[in-house]
Amino acid sequence: MESDDGRLIARFQRLTTELLAQKRLGQWHPELVDELYRTSLELEQRGLKQTPEYRNALLRADEQAWRLVEWARLSGSDAPAPPTAPAEQPDASTQATDSPPAAPAEQPDASTQPTDSPPAASVHED
Repeated sequence: MESDDGRLIARFQRLTTELLAQKRLGQWHPELVDELYRTSLELEQRGLKQTPEYRNALLRADEQAWRLVEWARLSGSDAPAPPTAPAEQPDASTQATDSPPAAPAEQPDASTQPTDSPPAASVHED
């Protein structure tokens, strides 16, 4: 893949991430939609929409958008916060959706598990 192609896919990923995050936060910016559309047309003209890099960019954009929305909600603002870490490489078999990615499997909460004995008291040594 040429470096120009890589930059185009990266731009598409950035625009898609921004648009998804804004949509999920209830914001609307028509100029972003226009730029994403033009970028998408260019990707199609270059035949890049059938590449694994394009599919991975879609998946990463969806995951990053959910992270931005969560950061914005946690910070109490409606503006997406900038990412601080590079995107993880998702498994190509997953699909981009409008729902957040599944949380990793967690251990059952001990407080909800039945028990025959009272909770252990903590011991402090002096």
